[in-house]
Amino acid sequence: MTTYTIYTDGACRNNGRPSAKAGWGAVLTNPQGETLEIAGPVPRGEPQTNSRAELMALVEALKRCTKTAPITLHTDSKYIADACNGWLEGWKSRGWKRADKKPPEHLDLWRCIDQLLQEKDVTVCWVKARNGMLGNERADALACLGANGKVIRKRCKNRSECQLLEEA
Repeated sequence: MTTYTIYTDGACRNNGRPSAKAGWGAVLTNPQGETLEIAGPVPRGEPQTNSRAELMALVEALKRCTKTAPITLHTDSKYIADACNGWLEGWKSRGWKRADKKPPEHLDLWRCIDQLLQEKDVTVCWVKARNGMLGNERADALACLGANGKVIRKRCKNRSECQLLEEA
């Protein structure tokens, strides 16, 4: 393997309500085939939304890709995939405004993502949610743990080892 492969997801219990709790999750496989699973809650004081959690997953995952290698990032958010694959450039050219002349929500995270995308060789791919794709399903499960306040940092030599650890 000569690339990073990343699956990201966000989750939010009671999305859109005052009692909302959001979390993010990501599964990263590095060029050596080692897997890192990470998850966490959206910090208190920040908007507790699924959108923010989805974006935080990208930021947290991309920050951990420290070796120079291409990155294939999978997200089940069509909005994020479309933004990373084109809309972002338009937003920037209009002074960080969408076509409706409003800034994108969570502009702080979009600016961070933009910087990370410029620094790294990233291909962003959209995948259908809940389609049985192992990496996507695991990122979703991790995001749910994050929404429940859990912080996860689990390193495994390979994907199947991560699964065995989880079952133990």
